[in-house]
Amino acid sequence: MKKSLVCFFAAAFLLVGASACFAKTKWDMHLNYPANNFHSVGAKEFADKVREATNGELDIRLHPGSSLGFKGPELLRAVAEGQLAIAEIPTGMVEGDAPLMALTAQPFIANTFKEQRKLYELAKPAYAKVQKRFNQFTLYTSLWPFAGIYTQRPVNSAADLNGLKMRVYDGTGLAFGDAAGIAARKMPFSEVYPAMKAGLLDSMYTSSVSGVDAKAWEILKYFTRINIVAPVNLINVNKEAWDKLPKDVQEKVLKVAAEMENNMWDKVAKMDVDSVATLAKNGMTVVEVNPAFRKELDAMGEKLRAKWAKKAGKDAQEILKKYREETGR
Repeated sequence: MKKSLVCFFAAAFLLVGASACFAKTKWDMHLNYPANNFHSVGAKEFADKVREATNGELDIRLHPGSSLGFKGPELLRAVAEGQLAIAEIPTGMVEGDAPLMALTAQPFIANTFKEQRKLYELAKPAYAKVQKRFNQFTLYTSLWPFAGIYTQRPVNSAADLNGLKMRVYDGTGLAFGDAAGIAARKMPFSEVYPAMKAGLLDSMYTSSVSGVDAKAWEILKYFTRINIVAPVNLINVNKEAWDKLPKDVQEKVLKVAAEMENNMWDKVAKMDVDSVATLAKNGMTVVEVNPAFRKELDAMGEKLRAKWAKKAGKDAQEILKKYREETGR
């Protein structure tokens, strides 16, 4: 009898131990960019710190380069529907589902990273309201360096933009193209080189970091720093997946996320400086915008933002007004 009881309790102990071993939660995280891109590197740091802080109770598995098969415009819905527990979402790419989300991707709205941080902080409550409708919320954000244009020929005025065949990645790029007389095409990076060789493109709009990732100097000659946008990326989590986590795990994840957001925003200026230096080192001519051209671009941006704000609604209009009051832009 004693032997039977010993066996019974030993078996019960093993079952409890096995249950604890397999109790951790696993999330698959969609990432838009290659594994060596600094946003993906940041996501790996986040996942590693979460795993350590929660003693392995939450394991976030990374899928860089959109390897799970989702495209930018689909991401808000994919998280909302639980197809993804967690995903990196560029604000400018989900405008079709939620126009207000493109607020931080508006053209020529900020001149500095500090101004862009101010804009995001003003937008956070409205972003949270939109995301609540989509069954998700933001854990942390990160920022891209300002986007410029890569071309075969010099661009020193608004007139020089006319006739370019340019790759863009969001609605802001398409609107800019329309206003500037550019034949803009929205396409992923993977399609840029073939399109250039086929003569469908002769330029692209993206950041210094992406230019280095793409080795832009192999096909283009000039990087003109028009600073059209410094896009904000959101790391969003499905609310139902979040609610399944124990409260102590949630608290640990939120602490790591808050630290991560500050780290990612602090890194962006250095990433920009280093990437511009790499472009120049590899033979690309880096061009700063002259004052007359900047004035033309700012006027273009003001018209485009006013048009967008009508579509985006009252919340967007109020945020833009407050931002203008606080920054003078």
